[in-house]
Amino acid sequence: MATLSKGTLFPQEIVSDLINKVKGKSSLAIMSASEPIPFNGLKEFIFTMDSEIDVVAENAAKGHGGITLTPKTIVPIKVEYGARVSDEFMYAAEAERIDILKAFNDGFARKVARGLDLMAMHGVNPRTGSASTVIGSNHFDAVVTQMVSYTSADPDANIEAAVQVVQGAEGDVNGAIFSPTFSAALAAMKVNNIRLFPELAWGANPGSVNGLKIDINKTVSDYGKTRAIVGDFPDAFRWGFAKQIPMEVIEFGDPDNSGNDLKGYNQVYIRAELYLGWGIMDESSFARIVEPTDITVTATADGTSSTTTSTKITLTFDEDVYGLTAEHITLTEGTGKAAAGALTGSKKSWTLALSSVTTQGNVTLKIAGVGGYTFPAAGTSVTVHKGT
Repeated sequence: MATLSKGTLFPQEIVSDLINKVKGKSSLAIMSASEPIPFNGLKEFIFTMDSEIDVVAENAAKGHGGITLTPKTIVPIKVEYGARVSDEFMYAAEAERIDILKAFNDGFARKVARGLDLMAMHGVNPRTGSASTVIGSNHFDAVVTQMVSYTSADPDANIEAAVQVVQGAEGDVNGAIFSPTFSAALAAMKVNNIRLFPELAWGANPGSVNGLKIDINKTVSDYGKTRAIVGDFPDAFRWGFAKQIPMEVIEFGDPDNSGNDLKGYNQVYIRAELYLGWGIMDESSFARIVEPTDITVTATADGTSSTTTSTKITLTFDEDVYGLTAEHITLTEGTGKAAAGALTGSKKSWTLALSSVTTQGNVTLKIAGVGGYTFPAAGTSVTVHKGT
């Protein structure tokens, strides 16, 4: 039988079956359609119309609207799975061999489905759970920096806030992936002792809530602090397989490095390799609902006591911070008094300009309202200076 020879490919009917099973078990695959990915990658272009349409008077000149063209490349990566079976597989009748391959295919599909979510959501190697250098930053946890802090008492408000964030970035929201924890918190919400979302009770996965397509899967929260992802999955996320899936039946040696020789244990080893690619086409079309990260703040003003007036406060965080604006920062009068100005910077290093220093001394700098982070509630004391 040709499909049992070493170095051949899975039959097309088994490949189709594999893809269908992955679509049924991966949240990302449920939310977005797949497309074949060539071995050398797939380049897609994101077109952004820079202006609105223009009204043109009779005999008037037409203006330039402008287009921004952003290339996004989906590069497939190789994943593999292997399993030992009795060498009776090699001598079984054709129908029995196909049954074994189908059983292997079922298990492989489940692993690929979970693996797609873990890789594309968290950037980890599914087998080790460690960050993959092959994947790099091509995952939701790394590039989707629009975040909402998870509140177990009011997850409905979290979804509303996430929708507003995406729509505020001119994106569409047509789907959400919930962790079981987030779904259970929604299911527990009541008004006058009546469930707001009865369709989520008892761990149900109804497929939609309030008209929004959803899926519930623990892959969302298996790594990191994400509890839900909200956004435009059909248009802003792409994934797919390379069409050919190599399958190898190994009769000799120790291919899984287990220390057990195949012949010595009357076994053969079935190994399948799959080329799988994905891409987040527009990061601003998504928002993550996350357990907030505690941030440590160090703040220092420039200037010299009674000599040179402070013009800025340098902020240093112990973790990267996204979405911080000057509106999130307040300066409270203490022995000193100063007024905040513009904010610049990124990640761990930021600078808050001071528009004025009225009184030399200590002021308290507080940061609040940044989705995904918790800053010290008491604020940070900063000494500002005023020259004579």
